[in-house]
Amino acid sequence: MASDTAAIDRLQASVVDGRSENGRYRQDQLQRLHKTLRDEASQITAALVADSKSSSSEVDAEFYLGMEAVRHFYDSLDFEKDLKEEYLVVHGENNVTRRVGAGLVVIRPTAHTRFYSIVTPLAAAIAAGNCIILELSETTSQVDSVLRQALTKALDVNTFHASKTTTDQSVLDDAVLVDQTSKGASSTLTSQLLSSSQTRCVAIVDRSANIDDAARAITAARFNFGGTSPYAPDLVLVNEFVKKDFFEACSRYATLSFAKDSSAKRAGGDRSADTQKAIKEAEDRKQVSSFGSNDFKLVDVVDKSSPIMDLKITGRYLPIATCSSLTDAIYNRDFENPLLAGYFFAEPGSAKYLAQFLPCHISLINQIPTHLLVGPAAPTAHAPDFEHRYSRDMFSVARPQFVQKPRAAVQKADELLSGGPNKGGLTASAMRQAATRPLAPVKQSSNKAVGFFEQGILTGAALYLSIILPVVGYSTYFLGRKGVEFALKLRR
Repeated sequence: MASDTAAIDRLQASVVDGRSENGRYRQDQLQRLHKTLRDEASQITAALVADSKSSSSEVDAEFYLGMEAVRHFYDSLDFEKDLKEEYLVVHGENNVTRRVGAGLVVIRPTAHTRFYSIVTPLAAAIAAGNCIILELSETTSQVDSVLRQALTKALDVNTFHASKTTTDQSVLDDAVLVDQTSKGASSTLTSQLLSSSQTRCVAIVDRSANIDDAARAITAARFNFGGTSPYAPDLVLVNEFVKKDFFEACSRYATLSFAKDSSAKRAGGDRSADTQKAIKEAEDRKQVSSFGSNDFKLVDVVDKSSPIMDLKITGRYLPIATCSSLTDAIYNRDFENPLLAGYFFAEPGSAKYLAQFLPCHISLINQIPTHLLVGPAAPTAHAPDFEHRYSRDMFSVARPQFVQKPRAAVQKADELLSGGPNKGGLTASAMRQAATRPLAPVKQSSNKAVGFFEQGILTGAALYLSIILPVVGYSTYFLGRKGVEFALKLRR
């Protein structure tokens, strides 16, 4: 505890003197971080296999994505550009995009894909110019042990510290807290980057979708990484007309996934116990029917009142229910607002409708990329970073600098309050006239184009006339001819 206190004091002193804000310093720290992780690659991946029980290919994917995140944040640094922007006000120009590090960052990582979940926010916080406390509790985790040694060796002791936990509320109040273990996220922008790990993800499969592609993407997302990703789909709503084909395709891909991972130990462990129990209870009540084994299971929801419809799933279990239409999928379920993610498999027009009217933190159309399954849930109170979950802006604050005069329209208030026309200013009547000037007209089309409903009316009219006009014309010709013949007979 005493060592933690001393370390935190060092970090707070570094925040005050701005050590981590220097561009070259940030570049050097990321270089050292990347090199150490490269050197320890074998130990890290071996520890990931031992801890997560994931397949070697999944571990390799996680390690690659974590290293790619470090590279991304390193490449985002441009020392020459930053230096030029620093001196903008000296040359009479505004520095409106200036941002500085928030100061102190506390990272509380999740157990899911532990390496990526630690390295990505760490690299983002370093790139933004912060001092960092990383919480690594005393456990049997081999990943934590390897990373504690590697990161402590790589990073400056004055700007980085690995702590068991951070309980001092005064420290947390002054820091940006990255809590990937929280149950719910803040709905407003705060200094806390909370991962909404219990918010659900829903997939909707329309009858217009490529059923085979949808089944392959959804089953892979649910079954990969032990089914523990917060972005794995928790519920699939499939159009009732294609339910049979979709379920058969899911069964095929689930069987392939099971065969591939049959030699691996169960990844979910105790974390999937609640899901297993809920599915078993639903089976006993005849609310669902299941296909698969204890560890891999497709769950066909036959009773939509089942609690399975509202459950955050952990493990390799995929609940599938039907919907009658897009409107039914959106409005007849009480979803979170917003969902963590929505996966929409449909033709573009239908997918656009789903993405527009079902509130989701992110919406993905006809895809569930693997990189999204690695790492924690993104902080939903901030604009999502699709590729890396975190951005530099999340760990920095805006500090713009202005030296140029505001534009003329805004300066009119200064002219009035500076003394009016007697001192070369603006009169009150002139300001009132400027204030009541009408807005520019809306640049809207004249609506002369034929709309959807008008087009339908015209089409119907054309079809109607195409039948009526020939009949009327022929009738006129026939009656006219008969009339002429009758007149000729009368003359005779």
